[in-house]
Amino acid sequence: MTASDLPTSVDLIIENATVDGGRADVLVRDGVIVAIGTGAAAGVTAGERIDAAGGLVAPPFVEAHSHPDKALSRRSIPRLGLPTGLTERDAMMRRQRDLKATFTRSDVAERAGAFLRLAAIQGIGTVAGQVDVDTVTGLTSFEGVMLAREEQADLVDVRVTAFPQEGLIQDPGAYDLVAAALAAGAHRVGGWPNNERDHQDGIAHLDHVFALAERFGVGIDINVDYFTDPSERMLEPLAERTIAHGMQGMVNANHVGALETYPDDDARRVIDKVAQAGITVTVCPTNLGGSRPHRGLSRAAELLAAGVTVAAGTGNLQDNWDPFGNLDPMDLARLAWHAVPLADETDEGVRTAWDLVGSNAARAAGVPYREPVVGARADLTVLAADNLIDALRNEPGPRWTVRDGRIIARRRGAVWTAPSPVSAA
Repeated sequence: MTASDLPTSVDLIIENATVDGGRADVLVRDGVIVAIGTGAAAGVTAGERIDAAGGLVAPPFVEAHSHPDKALSRRSIPRLGLPTGLTERDAMMRRQRDLKATFTRSDVAERAGAFLRLAAIQGIGTVAGQVDVDTVTGLTSFEGVMLAREEQADLVDVRVTAFPQEGLIQDPGAYDLVAAALAAGAHRVGGWPNNERDHQDGIAHLDHVFALAERFGVGIDINVDYFTDPSERMLEPLAERTIAHGMQGMVNANHVGALETYPDDDARRVIDKVAQAGITVTVCPTNLGGSRPHRGLSRAAELLAAGVTVAAGTGNLQDNWDPFGNLDPMDLARLAWHAVPLADETDEGVRTAWDLVGSNAARAAGVPYREPVVGARADLTVLAADNLIDALRNEPGPRWTVRDGRIIARRRGAVWTAPSPVSAA
């Protein structure tokens, strides 16, 4: 585009940014990027401006695995009473059932809304959220999250999974409730086959999930082989059913921790089937702590090497399962870099860590990932750093979130830099 072709007035200018490795100005009008180039902003007026000070302009991040219905509910735990003598796992499950039994539609909408606003502040454009649908909470949690989704639609996109956490066989009323949620607009069907009484019921659970997916024409977002327990063996039948049902590219598997414990030959066979099935795998680096039995991080590096798309997700945030979390994708990516692990001499692992919360996460969530180019919709994140390593170092730094060409969130913060070397006297 020549200087004479540039508009004289736009809605937003992002000045002095780093785009595709070079410095440029980004001009936005009517929600679309109309120009990218060095000096493109010269003489152009704009309703809003961002001085990127050399910072990266990138597509919004994607939260590939979360539970917005449970988010921020930890404050309600103290009022619950639990019987003594339970194992840690049973106590956690019992406490979650008791907690969600107290949820109301307005309570879920309030907490989920706060969760989604935080996502926007952190530069997240899409949230993939599993929402419990079972005979404990009924459709209450689903309706609350759908209300929050509608109320925050100007800030973030939400992909809702109807998630029968209590099972589909041992909680038989859940099947019809999940079907009702899908009929009411849930985007994907979820599941947790390992939470059934035995392997046979787990297989039946899988078959119910695929039946619902085919009935409603939706994808699958399922938790499988959650713990580092070698007896958990649902990933392989999941891959086999994905191929048999012609659903390649429509299934996302979360956690997949048991894969860590398989004998190497078994692991290679299962990973090959996952790759053939086009299943994306979303791991949660926070699974490395806080739970017994250990939940693990799967064989993420081996999955990546086999061509499987691997994403990283937050999982739980300030709820029964995790007291922490800030939804910062840079924090999550840096943790994943250590946990996967992605260390190498060329720093290519840094790019992979970025992709775990970017393009890979978008694929896991089933949404497009649009690079900032002329003609693209102006959904953008502007960071303080001009390269990926500094971006991961400086997760508390300034950040702007742009949606449809409007600045919808901005975050202030300090940027850490190493001091310049001091010459010896």
